[in-house]
Amino acid sequence: MESSPEIVLLVEGDIVVRHPLAEYLRECGFVVLEAATGDEAMAILSDEATTVDAVLVDMLTPGGGFPLCNWIRAKDASIEVILGGSLERIADHAASLCEDGPALAKPYEHRFVLDRIRQAMARRRKPRP
Repeated sequence: MESSPEIVLLVEGDIVVRHPLAEYLRECGFVVLEAATGDEAMAILSDEATTVDAVLVDMLTPGGGFPLCNWIRAKDASIEVILGGSLERIADHAASLCEDGPALAKPYEHRFVLDRIRQAMARRRKPRP
């Protein structure tokens, strides 16, 4: 039986960044949902019919950042959260939100983002204690 593709929610306020990255991830086999704001992301994640495996959050996206990451963790701790944006601004808080710490700096190197998402998906498939 073939497994269904993994679903990534890309939360990025800058369409010039969001669109090419989303297209690249789709070409790599992921289903990609897009949100331009934290409110859009919360609406997507609140939809009972939608299952999201990982969320890439640009920390400077309007309504995003730490409040969104905390909301995601409280809603469903099994969702992998990958932080993006300015590493200097997120480094102090990243450890509590993402066990790997800050991971992705802009401008995004698409292949590096792909690697981080694949690592997150591999962790997700392993049973958690």
